[in-house]
Amino acid sequence: MNRRASRRLRWVILALALVLLLVILALALPSLIGDESGGREPGELTRIAFFDVGQGLSVGIITADGRSLLYDMGDREDAVDSVILSFFREHGIERLDYVVSSHPDQDHIGELATVLRRIPVGTYLDPAIENTNRAYLRGLQVVEEKGIPAQRARRGDAFELGERTRVEVLWPEPPFITDSDGEVHDNNNSVVLRVIDGDVRILLTGDIEEEAEEELLALDPSALRADLLQVAHHGSNSSSTMPFLDAVGARTAVISAGADNSYGHPHRETMQRLREAGMTVYRTDVDGTVVFVSDGTQIQLEGQEGTP
Repeated sequence: MNRRASRRLRWVILALALVLLLVILALALPSLIGDESGGREPGELTRIAFFDVGQGLSVGIITADGRSLLYDMGDREDAVDSVILSFFREHGIERLDYVVSSHPDQDHIGELATVLRRIPVGTYLDPAIENTNRAYLRGLQVVEEKGIPAQRARRGDAFELGERTRVEVLWPEPPFITDSDGEVHDNNNSVVLRVIDGDVRILLTGDIEEEAEEELLALDPSALRADLLQVAHHGSNSSSTMPFLDAVGARTAVISAGADNSYGHPHRETMQRLREAGMTVYRTDVDGTVVFVSDGTQIQLEGQEGTP
C-alpha cells in the first residue's frame, strides 16, 4: 500500500470513529443532562384519584416521578385501607409526602388519625382554625406523637411536589370568614389548592361556599383557571356560583358525595349550573372512585380512549 492510500485509509477510519462517537453521545446525552421533563421517559403520568368514601371527600395525587399527596380522607375507616391506601400502594407509594386536611368537618377528616397511623407522612397541612371535633383533635395528637412536621395552610404558600408538579395554596387568608355568631366558618375557610402539573391545572376546593368564592374572585380570578375542578361542598347549592364556575372554566368536574345521602347532594341547582358552564361531571356516588391521568399537557379519565 502506497503512502497516499495509507493516509486515505487512516482518514476513513478516523471519520468512522467520529461518527460512532457522535452516535454514542446522542444516545447517552439525555440520561446525562436530562431534558425538559426532568429526564423522565415520555408518557409518564400524574394520577389524580377522587376516592369513593361515601358522603365525604378524599383526593389522592401521585406525580409522574412518584411524589404523593392526600387531600382529606373521609369518614369511613373501611375505606382507608381498601380504597385510599390501596390506590397509593398499587402504584408503589409506601409514604405520603403530604397530607392536607381542608377543614375540620367530620366527613373530611374523620379518619385522619387512622391514615397517619397506617402510613408514614412527610408533612401535614391544615387551615389551623380552632375546632373541637374529637376526630380532628385525635389526628393532631397523632401528628405530635409521630413528630410529623405540621404547617398552617395560608394563601400564598406553595411547594414542589416533584419536578413537574407544583402545589399552590389559594385559600384561606386571614381574617377568616365568620358566621352570624362571629364564629370562624369551617366550610368557607377550607384549604383551596391549585395543583399545577406542567400545563395542566387541577383545583381542589374543599367545602367553600359562596362567600369564599366571592373573596377568591376579588383577589385574582385568573388563579382559579383549571382543567379539572373538585366541585365544592359535595355539590351543595350554597357553592359553585356561576361567576366562580366561569372563572374556573374547567371542562371536567368531579362531585364527591355518598349514594342516597340525607343532604340531597348534589343539589339540582348546582348540577344545572355545571351543565350551563359546559362541564362534564363525574360523581363518586354514581361512578365510584374516579381517576384521571395527566402527562403534563392534557388530562383525561384513566382508561378513556386516547388517554395520554
